[in-house]
Order: sequence, then structure tokens, then C-alpha cells
Amino acid sequence: MKLSVVIPAHNEEGSIARTIESLALTLDREQIAHEIVVVADHCPDATVEQVQALKERHPGVRVIENQRPGGFGYAVRAGLDAYTGDAVAVMMADLSDSPEDLVTYYRLLERGFACAFGSRFMPGSRVHNYPRIKLV
Repeated sequence: MKLSVVIPAHNEEGSIARTIESLALTLDREQIAHEIVVVADHCPDATVEQVQALKERHPGVRVIENQRPGGFGYAVRAGLDAYTGDAVAVMMADLSDSPEDLVTYYRLLERGFACAFGSRFMPGSRVHNYPRIKLV
């Protein structure tokens, strides 16, 4: 089962390389077939160039441009239209989602579950180092 990871990204030059590296290394270590689809959401910064630079080391990485109006939801939709895997997950470009959680969800799918959801805001969850400004 090939896992697609969709990452909407707007002005993420400061974090996108670290996020992709962490995801790719974790999925490789766990021997999970995957692709990482970064959706550049009208980025005037170097986000696209940084993703392109990682493609040689991580051939499952690709970047597409959001042709829709700018915004997180439109970028997610563009990624959902473009992925090629058997299962898909949407993750944040700033590495605020744990690659280890992605492995957990993937293993649930392997066991036969039709879907798996997670949220840092569910009862019983823990939030570590999440930007306080995003919580209001």
C-alpha cells in the first residue's frame, strides 16, 4: 500500500526541508512505500526551490503549484487531486505533526481499518511546542 502525504505550503522556506527530511527518513525506516506531495500555495519565497533540491535524495518528493485561489483549503484540495497513492494523509509544512503519528495511522490502515483520524485538539491528546498564536 502506497501512502501519499500531502503538505500544503505557503512561505515555508524556513521549515519545509526539515519537514520533508523527517517524513521521508521515518517512512523509509519503516519501509512504507510513499510519495510526498508538497502543494506550493502561491509562494513568493524559496519554498519550491528547497523542495526541488530534496528530490534527488528523496525521489518520492514532488511539488505542485496550487492553481486555485490561495489558501490552506484550496491547497489541500489541489493535493488531494494530485496524489497517486492508495491512502492519503495531510500534514503541516512546519513539522507540527509527528511523522511517528503518521506511521501509527498507516499501521491501522494495514490492519484493515478504512480510515484513521487524529487531532492535537481531541480529549486526551497532548500538545507540545505548538505556536500559541495558532491556538486562539
